[in-house]
Amino acid sequence: MRKDAPSGGVHEKLEPDQVLTAVVVADSFNHRFMPLTLEKPRCLLPLLNVPLIEYTLEFLALSGVDEILVVCCAHADEIKRYLARSPRWGTKSSVPRVSTFVSQELKSVGDALRDLDAKQVLKSDFILVSGDVVSNMNLQQALEEHRNRRLTDKNSIMTMVLKSASPSHRTRSRGEEGIYVLDSVTRQCVHYDSVYPKKRKLKISTELFKAHPELKVRNDLIDCQIDICSIDVPALFTENFDWQDIRRHFVRGILESDLLGKTIYCHIISSKYSARVRSTQMYDSISKDMIARWTFPMVPDGNITGDLSYTHSSPHIYKEKNVVLSRSTVLDRHVAVGSQTQIGESTSIANSVIGRRCKIGNNVTIEGSYIWDDTVIEDNCRVHRSILAENVRLRRGVQVGTGSILSYGVVIGENFSVPPFARITKKRHVQRDSDDESSDVEEDASATVFLPEIVGDGGEGLPFVSEFSDDEDEENDRALLELCSMARDAPIEDIDDVADDDSDDSDFDTDVDDESKWRREIQLTFERGIRENLTTDDVFVELNPLKFAHNLSFHQIREEAIPTFLNLVSPTLSVDNLFARWGEVFQKLVFDEKDQLDLLQILEEHCMEHENHGKLILHILKALYQREVVEDDAISAWYASSKGPIRDAAKPFVDWLQQDDEDDEDDEDEE
Repeated sequence: MRKDAPSGGVHEKLEPDQVLTAVVVADSFNHRFMPLTLEKPRCLLPLLNVPLIEYTLEFLALSGVDEILVVCCAHADEIKRYLARSPRWGTKSSVPRVSTFVSQELKSVGDALRDLDAKQVLKSDFILVSGDVVSNMNLQQALEEHRNRRLTDKNSIMTMVLKSASPSHRTRSRGEEGIYVLDSVTRQCVHYDSVYPKKRKLKISTELFKAHPELKVRNDLIDCQIDICSIDVPALFTENFDWQDIRRHFVRGILESDLLGKTIYCHIISSKYSARVRSTQMYDSISKDMIARWTFPMVPDGNITGDLSYTHSSPHIYKEKNVVLSRSTVLDRHVAVGSQTQIGESTSIANSVIGRRCKIGNNVTIEGSYIWDDTVIEDNCRVHRSILAENVRLRRGVQVGTGSILSYGVVIGENFSVPPFARITKKRHVQRDSDDESSDVEEDASATVFLPEIVGDGGEGLPFVSEFSDDEDEENDRALLELCSMARDAPIEDIDDVADDDSDDSDFDTDVDDESKWRREIQLTFERGIRENLTTDDVFVELNPLKFAHNLSFHQIREEAIPTFLNLVSPTLSVDNLFARWGEVFQKLVFDEKDQLDLLQILEEHCMEHENHGKLILHILKALYQREVVEDDAISAWYASSKGPIRDAAKPFVDWLQQDDEDDEDDEDEE
């Protein structure tokens, strides 16, 4: 049912073409967050203890949007109720004005746009986003480019907002990356294809080069799922009833059609943050980015809703008021804790978000996990890289395996071990013919007998199993569901293998050891820190997730740090200046004499293979020594155990060290 805009207020004098409207699609149309979305819409799931849609609405407000239309299907009443009760968005004087558009039959973004077109809701160009976008960018520049382009190119119907980032960046949604072929000058998109399923060849029509002499093929762009659309876009969806997905169907359909004659352009951002929480993998990545403050001002202590009270302290610890910590509680790093939460003795929490009013017992370990409001975790439990929804209860001694999702109210019995990647819910679900989250309905499981092999003795919960048909699209969706899940670290190259594998779920549980991938990710992290002149702490904020994700040792990180930084040495950047700026990185990579000796051995091996760096060994050793990265005992131990030309080249420095030590001893004797 279409909602009439309220009269009066700040919009009364604006003509339709002057009112900037945004359409927020609240439904996700996939299984990624099941079984959590059986009971709550994705846009209201908490991210850093704030409903996801709050970040999307705040981003649009900061971009100068006048009207926001939230299109919803599943859990529509809950979304309407939340927005109506919001002091920020629920009043008639709110700017921007937020209203809802409800349709119970939507199965895709295409259906949503067709419904909007049928009811003639939109009157001018609009912004199309999903209800799970987190961004700190201002769209004004992209909007201005879009408007100016429309004046010169009447066929221009869409501007896609994309973010440049390395192919291995953690905010790339695994399995959903795209390949964009762009005009080098105008950034018109002339060809689009998805990376998945994996392709060995990219076919581009030679006709494109007649109109576009210089083209760029880009696979380093993150799709922010933010589109500036002309009023023609909904009508085109209506004319093409089989278009469902905005990229796979609409963009490809426009670019491959000789009849439509429409054009699509890209606006590429680099310095701002924008990503979409489209999977549990992305939920994990964006949470880490927010804690590390890459999303500023969209950070926990920004307190974007009026009831938050976060304060920030190093190393990225956020606490609300009335948090009760025992004296031996350890909040290790990158942790957010909601108000009225109590944490017991000898409990350690790292890289995690804890909700409000939680009770966490003694000797509990929580690593890389998300604990939502009102959860109870009794003594001696361990939770690793998992999501525990509201009102979950873990009894004493429970172990929650990597990648698990325990939905609302689930109880796990004493000393029970939840297997990795388990999905447990208290709601039975009945799946209709559709494949989206809105097609699943819950049934009360209060009368159900819960099986001890699933939740332990005295536990309460049922295994959630996604149901897929046998057609090709659903097989692809199943593979993506596996690889887009939190804590699954398989690289994109393995998606095809998953899609073609007919074995059971246990085949997905083994992480693929791709050494070249994590080595390249470490290099890119260091290079990004250098390029953007980040602080050492910020560099390690990026490194830590890689270290834990791939179970890396500091030795492996040191192996990549040495060549990456030494490759910076040039006539304009001396060794001394290099280590004056970046020596602290190496300080954080060594902890004792054994680590120092390991660093020197890595340095020697590198210099043996790179003669230009071998010639600088005296300067490198001196810089490492002066920056207190290595001490004289470690240098002497390395020198005594080493053989070869690098050792020989280092002899003058070692002799100087020994002479300096002897002089110090003589001075002490004289005293």
